[in-house]
Amino acid sequence: MFYCIFFKKRKIALHSGYDIITFMQNRRKFLRLEVVDFLQIKPLNEVATAIKGKTFNLTLMGICFSSEIEWKKGQVLHIEYFMPEGADSVSLKIAVVWSELISDEEGFLTGAEIIDIDAAKELKFVNYYFLKLKNRFLK
Repeated sequence: MFYCIFFKKRKIALHSGYDIITFMQNRRKFLRLEVVDFLQIKPLNEVATAIKGKTFNLTLMGICFSSEIEWKKGQVLHIEYFMPEGADSVSLKIAVVWSELISDEEGFLTGAEIIDIDAAKELKFVNYYFLKLKNRFLK
């Protein structure tokens, strides 16, 4: 069985042996999945050292992550998102929506919209999300 979703106005077909679950009964478009994955973050079009970060939650449209840096609203960042399955990474371009201090030890929590995904690995990233969704609801 194939499911089709639209990501950034592009149709993506997903092969799946399970039913898609009604995502949310609230105003959110996609279910937020709690994940803890490794990130390398850099401001787009700047020569800078990559900042380490880790995800807090993930949707197909956005990401929430922690890092030692406070990112500015509207700032565009380049992220290397390391997926544990196969230790592969996917390049994401994101736009910061908000950033707030959690604590001095944990740094800042940042919410961002995904505005572009490396086309060669886009399907792999989407399948990673649906695998996490399956594992959460169909154990």
